[in-house]
Amino acid sequence: MSRRGLRRAALIVAAGVAVAGPGMAAETDLANLVEPYLKARGGEALGVVTARAYVEPTRVGAAPTPQPPVSMVLLPYSAEFEAELDAVKAGLRNSVDTFTQAVGRIESARVEYERALVTVGAGELVRSEATDAQGLVELTGLPAGDWLLLAWREGAHLSKHYKIRDQDAKRYPDLPTTVTYSMVTYWRARVTVRRGETAEVSMSDRSVWMTAPRQEGGSSKPPRPPSSTPKRR
Repeated sequence: MSRRGLRRAALIVAAGVAVAGPGMAAETDLANLVEPYLKARGGEALGVVTARAYVEPTRVGAAPTPQPPVSMVLLPYSAEFEAELDAVKAGLRNSVDTFTQAVGRIESARVEYERALVTVGAGELVRSEATDAQGLVELTGLPAGDWLLLAWREGAHLSKHYKIRDQDAKRYPDLPTTVTYSMVTYWRARVTVRRGETAEVSMSDRSVWMTAPRQEGGSSKPPRPPSSTPKRR
């Protein structure tokens, strides 16, 4: 092939890489990340993770109380996914918006990562469970390696009423005055699974990673109708 032909071929390859873009590169990186897990799943390099959710006793000698049902997901450890979670928590108190949107951002990051795992053929590595009445859960048949456990519990539904001036209600008719929300409590842990061993994770009220509200609805205050009585001059 002539020098001109080699140069043209190189340009075509470079253009193909450019068209592939960062999405394909990220997919390749994720495929490489999960490859050891997928190879180990069919062998004997399997381990177990047990998690326990409980409330610390308030009296000396008393037994811990199991937490209400806690949902959790165990995923192959990803530094990128962990960084996304850290970013949400780091900006939690920056503004009202970041505080109220934190739960949604965490859920979006988790769902996106789970979908990415499915895309590269590693959907079975997404292990979702919930604790039982004793606050316990056991995940078996896990390939050896590092995993990230994200768990959450949704609290009671609460309502809060805000007083708004009439002129503000007239200017902003969609401004909610009664907001219904629940507080979501999160635990997070990096877990190393080893062949033939059981890794234990404790989730108590003292080891909470983050707490944020999930807004569920609100009602607006209608503006006061104009008075029919003429104003005095």
